[in-house]
Amino acid sequence: MESLRKELTETGFETERVYSSTLMWQVAYGIALKLVLYSLIERRFNLPSLNELSAGELTDAFRGAYAASKLAALKPSWVDYGFSLVDTSSLQQPLQDAIEVIKAHKASDRLGQLYGELMPPEERRRLGEFYTPRPIAEFMVGWAVRERGEHVLDPCVGSGTFLIEAFHTLRGLGAEGLYGLPHQLYGVDINPLAVLMATINILSLNPGVSPNIYLADFLSLNHQAMCELGFEQTNFDTIVCNPPYTRHHDLLPSYKEKIARMIEAETDWPISRLSSIYVHFFIHAYQFLKDGGRLAFITPSEWMEADYGTILRRFLAEKARLDSIILFGEDLLAFPNTLTRACITLAYKEAPGDYISLIELRSWPPVSELAEAVEAGLERDYGWGRVKLRRLTDMDPYIKWTPLFREDTRRTMPHFITKLGSLASISRGIATGANEFFTLSEEEVRRYGIERKYLKPVVTGARYLEGYDFTEGDLESLKREGKKVYLLWCFKRKEELRGTSILSYIERGEKEGFDKRFLTRHRPVWYWVERRRPPDAFLVYMFRRRLRFVYNAAGAYELNTLHCVYFNEEIREKRDIKAILAYLNSSPAFELAKTFLRVYGGGMYKLEPREAAEVPCIIPHKLKINWQEKLASLFDELCETARVNKTKEEKVLREIDTEVARLLTLL
Repeated sequence: MESLRKELTETGFETERVYSSTLMWQVAYGIALKLVLYSLIERRFNLPSLNELSAGELTDAFRGAYAASKLAALKPSWVDYGFSLVDTSSLQQPLQDAIEVIKAHKASDRLGQLYGELMPPEERRRLGEFYTPRPIAEFMVGWAVRERGEHVLDPCVGSGTFLIEAFHTLRGLGAEGLYGLPHQLYGVDINPLAVLMATINILSLNPGVSPNIYLADFLSLNHQAMCELGFEQTNFDTIVCNPPYTRHHDLLPSYKEKIARMIEAETDWPISRLSSIYVHFFIHAYQFLKDGGRLAFITPSEWMEADYGTILRRFLAEKARLDSIILFGEDLLAFPNTLTRACITLAYKEAPGDYISLIELRSWPPVSELAEAVEAGLERDYGWGRVKLRRLTDMDPYIKWTPLFREDTRRTMPHFITKLGSLASISRGIATGANEFFTLSEEEVRRYGIERKYLKPVVTGARYLEGYDFTEGDLESLKREGKKVYLLWCFKRKEELRGTSILSYIERGEKEGFDKRFLTRHRPVWYWVERRRPPDAFLVYMFRRRLRFVYNAAGAYELNTLHCVYFNEEIREKRDIKAILAYLNSSPAFELAKTFLRVYGGGMYKLEPREAAEVPCIIPHKLKINWQEKLASLFDELCETARVNKTKEEKVLREIDTEVARLLTLL
């Protein structure tokens, strides 16, 4: 396995965090695909029969096949490492069976479906690989491809789903025979498995062609590089793409800087180094559109809310004619088994227009109905979703766009409502840089003999906050369960710690390299964590149904898996804090806060500190005393019932909702 990793690394495949089992099946799948492709072109290029070749001859045979066919899918790659594992004596029937299956499913993308089933979900998430369901591809291609002579590019071709749909669309427009289908179709991908799948899929549609599918990193291509690869066309009528959703954390720093500089050169604007890679794909692809060309992308919707999305919002508002954005509803998943909330963006390479259509889907409609709604551009409710028209002047790139899909819920707030940020400071929890060193269980404290004065109670994750308050009793329960409940809290230098057990523990950490971690090595003293007081409340920043604020009755600290709320000096009485927490955990508060939330698929919401500061909140001392006491009392009841009876918890939540709704009727 180590020799395989070395081979893959030398050919550009990043293996460091990939499971061995994943590497093995990817190589195996790649070999199977290469054998199928070879069989498909064997007679056409007069190649040696696979049945006559030994395992040791396969590498040379495939090099010869590449030289004869010029198919990029046959170009030597890390896949070839598995040739030595092939038993050529029993290949004929399995290959014939595989070819028959592919031909039987040539209207669909069976290879891509199989890849999605085989690829572990965590690997697909890391690589940002989510293959497009056919109805979505059919809609996007149907909107984008208009004339029979058009050339189509998919810059992240995957298994070729969009090109398969484009083939059928162009044929329906009369392209076959007259314009030489599928020579009008072009695809690029960095993954040799994708290039193999797409090539086989196109060949299954028309066995006599040489598909224009190229093995390359699209973000490294310009027009000249495309020509050098073999592109006959470098400006396209249509670009349709489902780019990788890889987050910036998973990109090498040098690569991240390289692609950022490229986008800055293309736009003359700065781009955040925190941008997910799909932002780069979107802007770079636009450079390869003909004037008047059409671009259809499906991406996460986060660019409409996140700071890093500002450049894409600005690009679409100022340098393109944005036609429509189709946002999947909070409970509607575009991709199976992933919570990524998706959107489809449709744009022209033309001067900006006056109006755009914002469509929020409740369910996926028939493709024809969605196409008609986009074409009509009328503001109305279709049952499966709502279309709103917005002037381009409303599309300020420096504000979030997601709220523009909804009716304007912002109202003039009464004197007892303000922003939460006016009452409290909200920040991320403590980032230690090495949780395995800085957090300890009771057993570890005893084992190392660490003095108790150098420890503080800590909550290490939201999973330990089951209710609406966190008490000393909860801390003791976690301690008995062997959980990490202590945070190292030492602010003395080593020379001041001579003769102590904490010094031995610190030196142990240095031997294990914890002092060399990125965060620890940038501190004045590496084991001095951020010094602050315990928060008044915890904010669970990923949630469903309603906001989640938890009262910190235990005075515990928290890691950066949680956010912390520190109320101002005027909000120090427990009654005031509990009244606020009752309100914040209510459904009416959640509705008022939606404008500031980031939304993911499956009804998942996210609230970052800066956004939390904007959430409307009651000012306790501006309420009548009976309102303060009622809300605080209900919060106490909620904390108690959440521990013993979920049915009663829901009953109390409904009562809180009713009281808060009554309060807000005073608006």
